[in-house]
Order: sequence, then C-alpha cells, then structure tokens
Amino acid sequence: MRLTKAGVVAGVLGVSLLLGTAACGDDAAESAGSGGPAKVTVNSLEILSLAPMMVADAKGFFGKHDVEVEFSNADIYSRLAVQGQGKLDVNIPGTGGALFNAVNQGLRVRVVADRQQYRCASDNMLLARTAAYDGGLKGVADLKGKKVAILAKGSSTEYWLDRALGQVGLKQSDLGQVVTLSYPDTANALKSGAVDAGFLVEPLAYQLISDGQARRVLAMNEVAPNQEQGLITMSQDFIDKRPEVAARWMAGWLEGVRYYQDPANRDEVVKIVSERTKVPVETIGKLYGTDQWPYMDPNGRVDTATVVAEDGKWLLDNKIIEKLPEVSGWHDGSVVDAALKIVGEVPVNRDCSSVKKLES
Repeated sequence: MRLTKAGVVAGVLGVSLLLGTAACGDDAAESAGSGGPAKVTVNSLEILSLAPMMVADAKGFFGKHDVEVEFSNADIYSRLAVQGQGKLDVNIPGTGGALFNAVNQGLRVRVVADRQQYRCASDNMLLARTAAYDGGLKGVADLKGKKVAILAKGSSTEYWLDRALGQVGLKQSDLGQVVTLSYPDTANALKSGAVDAGFLVEPLAYQLISDGQARRVLAMNEVAPNQEQGLITMSQDFIDKRPEVAARWMAGWLEGVRYYQDPANRDEVVKIVSERTKVPVETIGKLYGTDQWPYMDPNGRVDTATVVAEDGKWLLDNKIIEKLPEVSGWHDGSVVDAALKIVGEVPVNRDCSSVKKLES
C-alpha cells in the first residue's frame, strides 16, 4: 500500500526536479514510426527510492537500447487514469488501494516490474521528535497516548503503523491522536512539537536526524520485512502495441538498478543522486549502504505472493478495497522476461549482514 491521495505525493515533490513534460495526444503512436529512437513517456519522482531511474538516465542506459525517455513528475495516482487511457507508458505506484481500485474499475494498467523491496532496507522511518525521545519515546510501545502523524488513511504509513502497534499489543485507539500530514508538514510538526512522532521518507528523515530535530524509532524494513513496496506499471496499450519498445525500456531500467547497486560505482551513483535530488553529496553518501539505501530486485521480479498475503489482506480487512483482483489481473511478467533476454539474468544474493544500520 502506497500513497493514496494526490496531496500526499505532491508533498514529496519538494525534493524532485522536473525533467520534462507529460505525454499527450498521439505522441507514442507518432514516435513508433518516426525512424529514430522510440519515445517512452515515464512519470517519475526524484526521490531516493527512484535512484536507478536517475542513474539509467544519466548513464545513457535507455538510449543504449534505442529509447528516448520523456519524463514527467506528476502525482503518481492521478496519472493512473491517464495511463489507463494509453496516454502514459510508464508509472511508479505502489501495491496499495489506488492501484487495485484502478484495476477493479477496469483501467488498462498492468504491474510489470519491481521498483523497491524492503529486503534488509527501506526508505522510510518512524521518527520521534528529540524532546519526546529524550523523555522516553524510544519504541513503538511508548507511542501510547502520543500524537502520531501519517500521510493518509489507507496509505502505506497507516499500514506500517497498524503492523508496528500490533507487534506490541496496541491499536490506533491507544494513541493520543493520529493526524494526517504530508512529509514536509510532518517534518515541520516534529520540529515544532506539534506531533510526538511521524513517518518520513528519505532523505527527509535523515536530514531531520542530522539537524538534531528527531531520532529514529525504527525503520520500515523492521516493521514489514520483505515487503514489495514499490512497482513499475505500464499501460496495456504500450505492452500490446509496442512490446519490443517496452522490453528495451525495461532493459535500461534493469541496467540502472544493477549499476546503482554495484559498490564499485558508489561515488558516481552518490553524485548523480545528489545532483538530481538537490540533496548534498555528504547526506546521500551517509545513506549509501545503510538500511535506508533502497533495494530493488536486479531482475525486476515482483513478489506477488507477499503482495497478496500481506498488503492485500490489510487492504481488504480495512475495507480500502472491495476485492483484491487475481494476480493475473494486475501483473504481467512478460515485459521483464523479454528484457532479461536482452540484458541477461543475474544472481540475487541479498546479504543482510552487509547492510549497516543507519545510526540516529
């Protein structure tokens, strides 16, 4: 489950950089027969969990596969409707209510690849304001009677909150208050003392920690280990009408993921991410290799079983979706399969012992 309100994602855009404009009209059809590189329209955000997209663009991996990418950074979930009409090729939602409700409503959108899994690492933390932490708010059990900020009802942050509370025998009703705030507003509320604790995405979370304004309570990979947190979707029209182009774009993405994950490329990757997010190199460098450096499957495989058993169950139990569609109704592995014929499959050796905990 991911962000479900337009205002939520819009709040993250303070750390993003506009790369281009959204697709419109029949651009895709025109580019398909132009004789030059095939144009692919991609909606993305320049946040840490999408670093491979930045790397693939900066290193020319898309162009290597004869693809020209036209970027936009619009709200992820409002773009699902546009994508369902075939006017956006690639989008980046999560396994949440907005995506599954879109599928249930018949929008022609399919999940084609993983873009973030919480295996040993995540990109989000529950933070306590420093005064509250020093006063004893050092764990989830200490949230009893406290004021906590989430992004929105039905969002990933509410899912994590419910999971974390359940692990210590608490419910939301045991808290003093649950308020909904954007990430930037949560940061300000923690600074001012308007809330005792809240969820923040990277690099906002670490910036607040570095400034001494907040302390780490726990990271979301500790709450929902192995969660399939983020996805890449494509329009059904793109998959059906330009399957070779879809596969070539995916090949570029996978090369970006692999380059991003290779420690030999650390300095260059940190530099690229810093330039694209406008966050100092020093901050990005401190996140590198920690449990707040996002992880993606280097072969693009989606963990559909975890989606159904965990995220899907919570969405159903909380009536955020009326039904969870069959996996075949929302996931199409053919694009990744075709891309792997281009770039090859690599071993997946995720070793948690090599991932250090980001200190608070």
